[in-house]
Amino acid sequence: MKSFVQAFFAMALMLTGWLALPSAALADKAPECMQSDTRSLTPERLQEWWDKRSPEQQKYVRDLPCDERYIPMVCIFLFNPDLKGCTNNGVAESRANKECQAKGHDILSEEMLACKNNYKKTFKYPFS
Repeated sequence: MKSFVQAFFAMALMLTGWLALPSAALADKAPECMQSDTRSLTPERLQEWWDKRSPEQQKYVRDLPCDERYIPMVCIFLFNPDLKGCTNNGVAESRANKECQAKGHDILSEEMLACKNNYKKTFKYPFS
């Protein structure tokens, strides 16, 4: 009985300490690579923005590589109701552009358009 009481009080102390932590310490930390090079937020404002995101929104940002994290953030900013579709299409477009530019196609050329269309035909969306 004595060990049960000790365990109960130990658990109560841990719970009390956990509840006493500031809410920022309990929050999910905003991932890296979310700042613009030309326009940045303070770490506090960035965390505030991150904390307002839904778990779905956070997943799409966090699960992409750094150079593509802006894509779901743009979809969120535009209030696109199909966040998954918007993100998938944005990633497909971004990767197709990189692939076809690396092949030397001019940005607005017919060759670029054909290359991007071919790339997208076999592209596997990151969020299915």
